[in-house]
Amino acid sequence: MKRTLCLGVLLAALVGATVWATGMVPTGDVALTISGPLFLTNKWDVQTNSAAAIFQFDTDMLKALPATTYKVTDPWLGDKTYTGVRLSDLLAWVGVDHYATKVVVVASDGMEFTVQIQDANTYPIMIAYASNNKVIKAGSGGPLKLVYPYQIDGVEALYSPDAWAWYVIQIRVEY
Repeated sequence: MKRTLCLGVLLAALVGATVWATGMVPTGDVALTISGPLFLTNKWDVQTNSAAAIFQFDTDMLKALPATTYKVTDPWLGDKTYTGVRLSDLLAWVGVDHYATKVVVVASDGMEFTVQIQDANTYPIMIAYASNNKVIKAGSGGPLKLVYPYQIDGVEALYSPDAWAWYVIQIRVEY
């Protein structure tokens, strides 16, 4: 057990050092923060008693990740073509612990929306940064918005229109 824990800590330190060495830190305003059991970090929460792993993205960092685009009927704004990063790709990028079961997506107003990781891996649920090839403005849910692929049968039954998160600022990974 001690050996496994030590190897895990060493791996996290090496990966963390790699992130810092490759410059994967925001150069612009932080648009999204992912926290929880992560293997890839570019910041540590030193204000709490536990050193929580955090990965922060600015908009350019998000746009550098593989993008997905699809047309969907937004329950609040009608037919839209959204572009963004699949939630599953974000979680894979930061190396979420495989025992984690859910993420809590937090909006700027403090509202929280839970998404099961299994669903994120099954459906192209995305954190969108563009709508109809334009930056999503705050009045339309931006700059980042949680979008569900309602064009796929059954997704709306899993995540009602009230689960669409506007102005996403944080994703908290939980067990």
